[in-house]
Amino acid sequence: MAKVPSPGRVKTRLIPHLGENGAAALCRAMSEDVLAMVRGAGPTVVAVDGDLDDPWVRGLGLPVEAQASGDLGARLRHALREGGVAVGTDSPTLPLSLLQDAHARLEGSPAVFAPAFDGGYVLVGAWPDALGIFTGIPWSAPDTFAASVERARSLGILPAVLPFWYDIDTVADLAFLRAHLRALPPATAPRTRALLQDLPDAAALR
Repeated sequence: MAKVPSPGRVKTRLIPHLGENGAAALCRAMSEDVLAMVRGAGPTVVAVDGDLDDPWVRGLGLPVEAQASGDLGARLRHALREGGVAVGTDSPTLPLSLLQDAHARLEGSPAVFAPAFDGGYVLVGAWPDALGIFTGIPWSAPDTFAASVERARSLGILPAVLPFWYDIDTVADLAFLRAHLRALPPATAPRTRALLQDLPDAAALR
């Protein structure tokens, strides 16, 4: 699930630190790193929030479709209408092994979550008969993951839960990403890594 990386429309919490163009550049780099990773997990469709005719979308080289309108729950229900795993583009260091584990766990579970440290989740998988887990959830909140699990249990669904990972939304997240990349192999998140290396002072993007 990806947004067209248009200045002023993406990574809005980072705009005061990076500027509109810098935030868009970061979104583009992270999205491309995530999409490169998910290609290794099997057939992939990019659910796009934005103009499907945008040159960036046309250059992805992957099947694309428009995201549904409505809140994130509606978008997830549409994206997973035939079952599968949905991954956002805010976790450029997300390991392929975690996505592969999600697919494997989904073979024996109606739903699977990989929670994020900020209270949401970095990926989620579900079969069509489990899509009710996305109804009535407080999105972009500290209790999004907890509420989703509670909702699943209220429907008689016991989801599989994978290890936590992190996504990039705030200046603190960006600082953590910079530090984490120094400890990871150079092949991890190459586009994001290159962008950050070109910007020793991210404020220069203002």
